[in-house]
Amino acid sequence: MAEETKLSRRELAKRGFTLVELLVVVAILGILATMAVVGLADKPEAARIKTCESSVQAIKQACLVYDMERGKMPKSMDDLLVENSQGVAALDGGEGAKYDPWGNEYKLEVKGKKCIIISSGPDGEFGNEDDIRSDKVKRQKAES
Repeated sequence: MAEETKLSRRELAKRGFTLVELLVVVAILGILATMAVVGLADKPEAARIKTCESSVQAIKQACLVYDMERGKMPKSMDDLLVENSQGVAALDGGEGAKYDPWGNEYKLEVKGKKCIIISSGPDGEFGNEDDIRSDKVKRQKAES
């Protein structure tokens, strides 16, 4: 019977994995997990930038709606939130629509009949290369 137990232990040892093999597998999985996390780390910032680009275009369109309804361009972001005679504001979203994804207020510049919307971008300061402007954002073509 003792001999049977020894054989079964030997058979089990041959069928199983050694500690070194298990450690190698765990190390490989750790490396793969690290690569996945590093690859996804910058995605939230890219999403904020895309959201901001869409928002500046939407606000620019709201300026045009405001002009068509009232015959003049808005002077501030607050003007876009004022309801017209039908109870509809040119810009949806209430007070929150005035802020970019980083929590900074959009800047509205009106030059004649041209409305330019500017976000200070990720750094929160206007006048830098990371500013997102409605006159610089390329319009996305609808994909079919």
